[in-house]
Amino acid sequence: MRRFDFVVLGGGVSALGFAKRISEHGRSVLVLEKETVVGGLSRTLYHQGFYLDFCAHRFHTNNRELLAEIRALPGLEMTRHVKKSRIYMFGKYLKYPFELQNLFRAMPLADSLLAGLSFGWNLLTRKFRRPRLVSYRDWFVHLYGRRLYETMCRPYTSKIWHSDPAEISADWAEQRFQGENLKRLLKRVIRKLLTLDFSNYDLEDDSLAPDGGPFYYPQRGIQELPDALAGAAARHGAAIETGVTIVHVSVEQRTVTFDRMGVRETVGFGHLISTIPLHAFYALQDRRSPEIEQALAGLKYMDIIFVYVFLGRAQLSNDHWLYFPDPDIVFNRAVEFSNWSPEMCPPGKTSVCFDLTVFADDDRDQLWLAPDDALANRVLDDAERVGYLYRSDVIGTHVFRVRQAYPYYDLNYKIKLDTVVRFLESENVSLLGRTGVFQYNNSDNSIEMGFLLADRFLAGEQRRSIYQAKVKAISY
Repeated sequence: MRRFDFVVLGGGVSALGFAKRISEHGRSVLVLEKETVVGGLSRTLYHQGFYLDFCAHRFHTNNRELLAEIRALPGLEMTRHVKKSRIYMFGKYLKYPFELQNLFRAMPLADSLLAGLSFGWNLLTRKFRRPRLVSYRDWFVHLYGRRLYETMCRPYTSKIWHSDPAEISADWAEQRFQGENLKRLLKRVIRKLLTLDFSNYDLEDDSLAPDGGPFYYPQRGIQELPDALAGAAARHGAAIETGVTIVHVSVEQRTVTFDRMGVRETVGFGHLISTIPLHAFYALQDRRSPEIEQALAGLKYMDIIFVYVFLGRAQLSNDHWLYFPDPDIVFNRAVEFSNWSPEMCPPGKTSVCFDLTVFADDDRDQLWLAPDDALANRVLDDAERVGYLYRSDVIGTHVFRVRQAYPYYDLNYKIKLDTVVRFLESENVSLLGRTGVFQYNNSDNSIEMGFLLADRFLAGEQRRSIYQAKVKAISY
């Protein structure tokens, strides 16, 4: 039996970050990935000459040390971009993140005046309030007021998560937005309103929103990032095996059994790291608990459908992203890959990824089970109706579905998650990564989580978990 200091379930960027850091210090590690390539959600498909990411996967971080380490990875070349995006509202393509004065100008006059008054009153009275911010609605109303909540937040959030923001935990907002930067953003909004400054974003303004600012991106898709992490780990002796089906985990015996290329193997571990979905990991190990199964039943991940459209023209727009909060439009976002790197598409052609979020197990619209051509036609109809593209330019489509892409935070998720984590983590088992600890984060956060966990082992710390410390320890 092969034995390793660490066996890691799943080959996403958090797992690869852990493998890189721990192997650099002479520890043995085996990474087991079910797909034929590593990367998890940070993967790139190749289809008929086009490189296709899972919608938008850029690398951006405020951690300078992390950025330097990633950019120094052998074989990885990333170009710096400044994100440009717009949102389709009121029949117009507005800048996004919002400049409130531009939003007010686009809104119907009565709505604009009421929203402006609501925002100003909310700003004046906010410091005197001590609200209990339980839901995403509470959080957004506290910062921006009820009128802007109805315009800026409720439509898009409800569409993405298929839920009222009042039913989504405020933790989602806390993890996606930076409180200190929002204060600076609000001050600049007020200054621009008072000085009647309706100019375009400058880069400093753009960097204040969670989806804005500079980012780095490889030449041929985000896949080059996990490939570079895997290469760095392998050069220090890490074993990375893909195309694996994990059959069983014995925490007591410290073994993992898996099938690969028709051969079954059992390996031993000193410590197990799981980055796979919580439900999948629970099913693989042999301990059972009705309480844990009840808690798991209340935790769910959102699934996603990507509809790729190929066009016989060089460019549709110069945006990296476009957002579509209108519930009558089937897709949430559009990402045009030729704007990320010209090498993503053949010369003279471009491609767009439209994403549709669903809960596959209870999707009322049955989008998950819809035929690919029906999905593609519905996307094309909506995209043409809003003036984004013309069907005459379309030369092909491709549909790809991904299960368990985003953890869903209902109002009581934390209680259920705490119960599950306490059961699954032990002296010899740690959870890690977006799906492994049910943490909505970006690729840089996931890599940093992997580094952090490895550093705790290397320092000999007794607490071998990043679950409770993840928010304070990770740079957002």
